[in-house]
Amino acid sequence: MSVKISHILGMNARDQVYCSYNSTEAKRFGFSKLRAKAFLRKHAIQVAQLYGILTFQEDIKTFDWKAIPSGFAIKPSNGSAGKGVLVLQRYDKKKQGWVDISGKIHTLSDLQFHASNILEGQYSTWGSFPNVIIEERIPIHPALESYVKYGTPDVRVIVLNKIPVMAMVRLPTAESGGRANLDQGAIALGIDMGTGKTLFGVSGKKKVMKVFPGTQVSTVGIQIPFWIDVLKTAVRAANATGLVYMGADIFLHPEKGPMIAEVNAYPGLSIQLANRAGLRRRLQRIEDIQARNVTHAVKIAQSLFGESYPFEHEGEFTIISPKESVEIFGTHGKSIHGTALMNTAREWSAISYDAAEELGLADKNNVLWSQYIEGAGKEIVVEVKFVLHGKKITTTMLVSKRLSGGKHVIHLGRRDLQGYLVSPERSEL
Repeated sequence: MSVKISHILGMNARDQVYCSYNSTEAKRFGFSKLRAKAFLRKHAIQVAQLYGILTFQEDIKTFDWKAIPSGFAIKPSNGSAGKGVLVLQRYDKKKQGWVDISGKIHTLSDLQFHASNILEGQYSTWGSFPNVIIEERIPIHPALESYVKYGTPDVRVIVLNKIPVMAMVRLPTAESGGRANLDQGAIALGIDMGTGKTLFGVSGKKKVMKVFPGTQVSTVGIQIPFWIDVLKTAVRAANATGLVYMGADIFLHPEKGPMIAEVNAYPGLSIQLANRAGLRRRLQRIEDIQARNVTHAVKIAQSLFGESYPFEHEGEFTIISPKESVEIFGTHGKSIHGTALMNTAREWSAISYDAAEELGLADKNNVLWSQYIEGAGKEIVVEVKFVLHGKKITTTMLVSKRLSGGKHVIHLGRRDLQGYLVSPERSEL
């Protein structure tokens, strides 16, 4: 698959363009796992159960580690890239220690030492006053169990304007120390936004994979559990935090479903490698789209960015191509046939002046009002009735001299494309 350089999102564009959409207040949720999870919990968005927060060295000594009922994770409140995360599966009474995901035993002194290092800022990324978070260890979902030996997979979803844009599942490895982090050697599989099935694989940030190491098991076609709920969870997190551009890292709990692991106001760019697709191109396509609600946002994502999307199961939207045949009606029973261009770059629809004249719509008695258009001067606004995909629509349009003599009789803007999803693959004209 060929990806144009202009479609790739680089770090400078990410920081200067898209991350700049986020307010300072919203960015704080990305800087503090603790703050983000507490906030998301209040908004009824699932996160891992919290067992303890350690703020001072004295807290480490007095915390009852053995009282935790099952596996748990110890992590810094402001770390990144999996730094400082220690995941423990269970307590071994015989060996008087906790067994981590690789089978290594950790004594009480080991845990206290690790927590002390976190408080001293050894793993901190944001700020200089970290806390130690002790929370529930999320078990591996059975659907992914055969692909992971160490640690718990997670799904990262990139969101812009509350619409999911791209996703990947990250599978921990022995090399990554059981952490779902590509910098440390985890495996990433791009995901088809339409179906939730994996598309491509990459090990770390370099090696392209078609099968899992040492096997003939394909990295393609693995169904991600709870797919629609995963996307909805990412959208709800964006709604709650106010992050316009963000990455949501989501655990897949076998019984509880999707859980937010963390939100990131500066998500990494390697997701493009896993999907073999440019993130910038996708972001540009939805910059001016506003989703009505969570369900609408997910359907937009599936339709625009799905390799395969089961349209026949979705009745709310009509899928159209960028160019469609239309019949336009005028006064005294007049009508003409022509081509309409779906122009989502403009808000108001427009009809060519020649077509409006032919239909009798440009007569002064039919003018609703006039308005100034930059570069074109004053243009009249008229009521237009037309048929698109068997549906009769009545709307108001600008009468544009610029469109006269062109290939398209009308340009349909965003105001008249509600209920439609434009799919380039369906273009036939």
